[in-house]
Amino acid sequence: MKILFFFKSDFSTVPLSIMTLSSQLKTHGHQCEFIDLKFEPDYIKSTLDFQPDIIAYSIVSFTWSYYQKLNLKIRENIDSFSVFGGPHCTIYPDFINEEGVDAICIGEGEDAIVELVQNLQEKKDITNIPNIWVKKDKTIYKNEIRNLVSNLDSIPFPDYELINKYRFFRNSGVYYIMTSRGCPYNCTYCINHFYRRLYKDKGKYIRRRSTDNVIEELLLAKNTYKSKLIIFNDDIFTLDREWLKEFSSKYKDFISLPFDAYTRVDTIDEELVIILSDMGCKTLYFGIESGNTKLRNEILNKKITDEQIIKASLLIKKYKIKSLSFNMLNLPGESLSEAFETVTINFQSKVDYPMGFVFQPFPNIDLTNYAIKLNLLDSSNKHFHDSLIHGKGLILNKDRVEITRLRYFFIIACKFPFTIPIIKLLIKLPLDFLYLLILTFSRGLILLFTMYRPSVKQVSIFYLLSPIRIILGLTSRFFRIIKKS
Repeated sequence: MKILFFFKSDFSTVPLSIMTLSSQLKTHGHQCEFIDLKFEPDYIKSTLDFQPDIIAYSIVSFTWSYYQKLNLKIRENIDSFSVFGGPHCTIYPDFINEEGVDAICIGEGEDAIVELVQNLQEKKDITNIPNIWVKKDKTIYKNEIRNLVSNLDSIPFPDYELINKYRFFRNSGVYYIMTSRGCPYNCTYCINHFYRRLYKDKGKYIRRRSTDNVIEELLLAKNTYKSKLIIFNDDIFTLDREWLKEFSSKYKDFISLPFDAYTRVDTIDEELVIILSDMGCKTLYFGIESGNTKLRNEILNKKITDEQIIKASLLIKKYKIKSLSFNMLNLPGESLSEAFETVTINFQSKVDYPMGFVFQPFPNIDLTNYAIKLNLLDSSNKHFHDSLIHGKGLILNKDRVEITRLRYFFIIACKFPFTIPIIKLLIKLPLDFLYLLILTFSRGLILLFTMYRPSVKQVSIFYLLSPIRIILGLTSRFFRIIKKS
């Protein structure tokens, strides 16, 4: 069968889940195609040219509305079976009720998607496939979860040929890879605790590929795709130190490319940083989330101290590795002064690239349920994506407006704390359009001059040109309105 995947690039990653599903389907004789809406504006023509039997999407909670509407538009032009997967379908399976959705995949999809496609091809029953919920004849069939994939080495490598049709991906020089699945921690804002409950008694949750299997894929990245930078996309790349020690030796012998990875500060010590530095690590990403100890440890359940954050970050800097931190603003019950504590700890930790986001209340996760319990969730907007993309806080804190505007200045405040008194005045003013331009421009500058790596040149161009694009887009929209009137 012919399966068409849709995705819209944000210039910061690749659709690894889609690429893995494509590889899995191709090994079973199916034909897969991919449309990135960022690079292919005439997607209707491309869809009609391909004539897919199945249209597939991988969605998160802040993109569901966009892709659901996109699917309806596509279905006006072609009669195809529509299946959605990804984190949103797992934590909010009621998405099956949305118009135009024929099926959803809950949890890991490699085996489920193959069984669904095979049954559709052979005109067999599709209402009893584990992990798949199906809408048929106005009835929704809800099936149980199958066991977790126990041997990650059995999963084919991601299909980079699928996305390399686009020059941006083909020439980026970056290769994204997952060496493990699962996380042992119970942070309330993350979906890992939800997944663990979902998969209770369904197999070992934390799994890791063999070092040889990972090296085999990276040799493909190095020799076939001529990659210049590797990004390990694991939740916590540094979780298993013995595995890392074995892997590091092989990596230096056979790959020896610079790389970025995700870590957690309480896994960091000097021995580990030396291992990563010797391997060629360029940047480590880690979550601080909040500078307020109570919010971070009691509400977010991070169980990490200020001392651990600062010590780990300075240790990373000692060995000339760059740092990128993730931080959340407008957490349930957060005050403006507590939000500025997050700025302070990033400055104290000398983080190279501090990222500040408005808290995203994904449905059915513990932190969202906590906010609901305290009547702090703004229920007037069910489109979760608005709070992330446009910086709108959905948590009804007293200082919500000022805290969410702090997002625009977060990088500047962390890097140049002498600007904080001015920023405290600016966030009282309703100049969000201007502040959005400042945010995109400041991110571009920091990426270009602080975090340079092979892929960042393209991303920086995007950020630096975004203010111009925003202005041109609004100007064009204004003249279209004038013309119509």
